[in-house]
Amino acid sequence: MSEPNESAPVSARDFLGNPINSADTIVYAVRRGSKLWLKRLVVQSVRDTSAGVRVSGVNDAGRPVSIKNLENTVVVTGVLPEIK
Repeated sequence: MSEPNESAPVSARDFLGNPINSADTIVYAVRRGSKLWLKRLVVQSVRDTSAGVRVSGVNDAGRPVSIKNLENTVVVTGVLPEIK
């Protein structure tokens, strides 16, 4: 019996060209009406779909989020302040 084909890892990059990997913390822009703010997301998966590359994870409120517009994301490195 043959092994299933393993595809190459999906290449997702943020606004600055940094690779986005599982367990990374990224920041993305959210807009509601005229308000605009940043949210934090811990990446759980990076996958290639028919609509393009999608990053999925959990935001700082504990809600599942899927992002397809990766040009509005930035990978955060270093020590992050605790969310209150």
